[in-house]
Amino acid sequence: MAAHPSGEPSWRWRRLVIFSVVGVAIWRLIVLEDNPDTTINLELVRGWLILVGLLVLGYTGLATVQDLLAMWRTGSALPYAPPPPPPADSQTGGQP
Repeated sequence: MAAHPSGEPSWRWRRLVIFSVVGVAIWRLIVLEDNPDTTINLELVRGWLILVGLLVLGYTGLATVQDLLAMWRTGSALPYAPPPPPPADSQTGGQP
């Protein structure tokens, strides 16, 4: 995955997959809305709703896990921020 200038990973492909699956799920639910109430249609609707719920929870959960791992590895509360510049007097060792 490509990274932003700040170092944060890109979510372009995850968003593309999740939004397209949610779009298809919503379209299928709209199509099933006018069909007769049968056990099969009820199970299909339940399955699509579970799929959408899992995708949303996975989308946000993966972002949280990824950020927590980055914070743990870097030991910083802002793992994607550029590192601060060294102090100006670090080259001379503090001697005038």
